[in-house]
Amino acid sequence: MDYTKLLNDEQIKPVLDTEGAVLVLAGAGSGKTRVLTHRVSYIMSELGVPAYNILAITFTNKAAKEMQERVMGIATDGNTPWISTFHSFCAKVLRYDIDKLGYTSNYSIFTSNDSARVVSRILKELNIDDNEVKKTVRNHISAAKNMGVDADTYCNHLGGKNCDLIRDVFKKYESELKRNNALDFDDLLLKTVLLFKDFPDVLRKYQERFRYIHIDEFQDTNKIQMLLVRMISHVHKNLFVVGDDDQSIYGWRGAEVENIINFKKFYPTCRTYKLQQNYRSTGNIIDCANTVIKNNKTRMGKELWTASDKGMKVNYRNCFNDKEEVDHVLQEIRKLIDYNNYTFKDFAILVRVNALTRIFEEKMNLYGMKYKLIGGFKFYDRKEIMDTIAYLRMVANPYDEESIVRIINFPKRGIGDTAIEKMRNYCYAKGISFIDGLLDVENNEVLANAMKAKFCSFRDLIVDLMRKKLDLPFEEFVAYMVERIDFYSVYDMDIPEERNKLENIDEFISVVREYCKANDGATLEDFMQSISLISDSDDADDDEFITMATIHGVKGLEYKTVFLVGLEEGIFPSSRALLNPSDMEEERRCMYVAITRAKERLYISSAGSRFRFGKVEYNAVSRFVTEADLIKKDPNSFEILEKSKYENIASQVHVPSASPNIRTDIQKDISAFVVGSVVVHSRFGEGNIMSRSGDNAVINFPKLGNKNFNLKLAPLVLKK
Repeated sequence: MDYTKLLNDEQIKPVLDTEGAVLVLAGAGSGKTRVLTHRVSYIMSELGVPAYNILAITFTNKAAKEMQERVMGIATDGNTPWISTFHSFCAKVLRYDIDKLGYTSNYSIFTSNDSARVVSRILKELNIDDNEVKKTVRNHISAAKNMGVDADTYCNHLGGKNCDLIRDVFKKYESELKRNNALDFDDLLLKTVLLFKDFPDVLRKYQERFRYIHIDEFQDTNKIQMLLVRMISHVHKNLFVVGDDDQSIYGWRGAEVENIINFKKFYPTCRTYKLQQNYRSTGNIIDCANTVIKNNKTRMGKELWTASDKGMKVNYRNCFNDKEEVDHVLQEIRKLIDYNNYTFKDFAILVRVNALTRIFEEKMNLYGMKYKLIGGFKFYDRKEIMDTIAYLRMVANPYDEESIVRIINFPKRGIGDTAIEKMRNYCYAKGISFIDGLLDVENNEVLANAMKAKFCSFRDLIVDLMRKKLDLPFEEFVAYMVERIDFYSVYDMDIPEERNKLENIDEFISVVREYCKANDGATLEDFMQSISLISDSDDADDDEFITMATIHGVKGLEYKTVFLVGLEEGIFPSSRALLNPSDMEEERRCMYVAITRAKERLYISSAGSRFRFGKVEYNAVSRFVTEADLIKKDPNSFEILEKSKYENIASQVHVPSASPNIRTDIQKDISAFVVGSVVVHSRFGEGNIMSRSGDNAVINFPKLGNKNFNLKLAPLVLKK
């Protein structure tokens, strides 16, 4: 096979360099998977190495499957090497030899939910029923295993007042797993390392077997994965790693960018190659990425380039507020579809914080624009939002048994499925509703007194909420309800995923306040009807949908046009990163990843004010916008903005002039849409225009209430 015709000059060098340690710094869109698969093919076909002696490890099952398909497509003998994820590799190793550690080969793998239940049971035996303690202990156990240390070593290093508790639970947890002949997900790597350490003959078997080892996405490896790689590559030392330090964005998950940066310390004789030619994006997009990432101090240094033309300039806009930002994005999408033959699948809207998707979701539902979320649920399908809504449904309709059952044990009250079933059966036998059974729970003959007390606690909460609903305006009631339920006892602010859930709940409160502001005298029942219409969107057919995602959710993907929104200090970069230089560098790498998802067009936007957490925020424009040379540098641009400063920042905005082949407006005559007109929406039926300002109008629909519509975007016609 003539590899010179299949690969460029940068790519062919590491493919042909097969002996010893090789590090490939592969920039975004530079063809790293192509290099890796062709190298495996070259070793098999040109060097005559059997597939049995080659190992390739990546991070996701999808990536492993894609790599296997590519290798099979170019392999001449039909054989493929061992290609898998770290965890599946370890699981297979353990199936053969885990008996040496005292387990049987048919061991179980506990999911995170299984592990949580074990920890909860152990803590309950210690008379501890605190959700925050449960999460803290689980996180420490996982951290210890990913560091490759046992309970004593970890806790001796940790110190602190909870050290003895963590040590005790950790050891009991390990005993419980052993008793069940089970491993948790972290154990797969840890037990493999322990097996290799304690039984050198097992390790030697794999060291001898794998003459050539390949590791993809090396920047995402953690401490124990690095240890595992060093162990199995020790004999032949033919280790080939591919990664990009500029795309290391999983530090919060334990990934250590130092593994790739310090690779040469572990392998002093390694050769380093850089893949810098980008095949994905236009010149202006590449320039933007390079300009931003060069501000990181901890990086190995490379600069992307492309043979493609410059393309469209990166478009930056600082909108007046978050609503204007949404309409700006959706208008640009509509123009490109109408005049440039784009389709929904060509667009991605990327956010740093998933709570920002809600306002986009709502507007796309109102405007009939189909979308899907990658790496998460739609706003109203997220568990924490469904739980919050279930509380509201219960208060609005106490006979809604399904809603009551959903949240009777959320937050945890020790009311399990068996107790709920006993209550249900009791109510059926008595011929009363579930809510009536709760209100009279003291007289329940089938429940033990201890369980009655738990039901009473929930009953008292219901009664309190029902009374407050009568006493408080709806907006104030929702804020009271969220505080009374105490979601902060359920979700831990120190865990990114759980912090997102709390931000989503705060965003839900913002939804309520927006609705009440637009609908004077709004009631709980009005609001519930409104959101049921907004949240009940049709699923997109096939692949014709706009992608909405967090930046972490689209790593490895690409789109013709990317809209990167919410570029404000405290949002992107995050508020935590403002206090920590290493966190700031990871945020900047997130920015680099987001920029390099775009193939043809990149739109970046921020908002002068944003309604979050129940109040209007005034944030400074993100430093990343300044670093990308999209606005003039301003020494005050990283301060929290007061209203008086907004005009100063907004006046610095540079919006590139439109290309001659792009229309700058949507050609829809809306002059006849005047106050008092009756309009027909394709989904919500007839409505009345209550007020109008420019392209926007407040329209009242009987079931939806008052909503602000962009007349050029919404599927509205005047009633004839």
